[in-house]
Amino acid sequence: MPHPTPPTHSGRARGLVALALGLSLALGSASAQRYATAQEVTDAMAELAAPATSVATMTMTITSAAGHSLTREMQLWTANEGRSQLIKFLAPADVRGSGFLSVEEAGTTQTLIYLPALGRTRRVAGGQQQDAFFGSDFSYEEISSLGGDYTDDFDAELLEVKAGPVYVLEATAKADAGSSYDRLVIEVPESTLIPSRVEFHRGGELVKVLTITGTSEVNGYRLPTEIRMETVATGSFTTIVQSDYTVDEEIPAEVFTERFLQR
Repeated sequence: MPHPTPPTHSGRARGLVALALGLSLALGSASAQRYATAQEVTDAMAELAAPATSVATMTMTITSAAGHSLTREMQLWTANEGRSQLIKFLAPADVRGSGFLSVEEAGTTQTLIYLPALGRTRRVAGGQQQDAFFGSDFSYEEISSLGGDYTDDFDAELLEVKAGPVYVLEATAKADAGSSYDRLVIEVPESTLIPSRVEFHRGGELVKVLTITGTSEVNGYRLPTEIRMETVATGSFTTIVQSDYTVDEEIPAEVFTERFLQR
């Protein structure tokens, strides 16, 4: 009975090449991009399911360039898919009871802060939107968009597609934009459609960098859980961790009022 002929070196080589090509094709198809233009990416981001309401615990840690840090504990309420937002400080004692309220109606956003030491609320005017949010690296403008979606006030173009795929968008401020930034560079992983990195530019200078390093699925929604904002000029940064989410449960309308802010 004839014995099977052992494979030759060239046969083994052809087999390895075929295997490598097969793996390459498989990996290539797995990472093939779904979107071809910036508009397709931003449309997909806009269609991403978002909870009608949410409640979460927030831990904000502010770290100076020298490495000194302080931590704040807060409670967050949102409604109208994030267009109404209330943040109340729980700890430490020197900021307990302070609060931030942002309500968008008919394209106009009203922003109020409350400081117990003053015993009254203060409206945040347009020119104050870039003031620091309670000593952090976030401004009032940025704290209103913790999910990283800044595309409403900007026209976006697709710069490149990185492995993942991750879409890199360049966003230029519209003429009527309410933002203080004129250019953003946004990295959007296709897997989450939540920006993982946003660079904020003003006057040709990189001012801040936001990174979203953690997300979690809550009742079918993909939500950010760890957000970091760095101020480039100073080297300071602030990290916000969001946890204990409750979504789609009714929140009384009075929560998003000046009266409730002062409680």
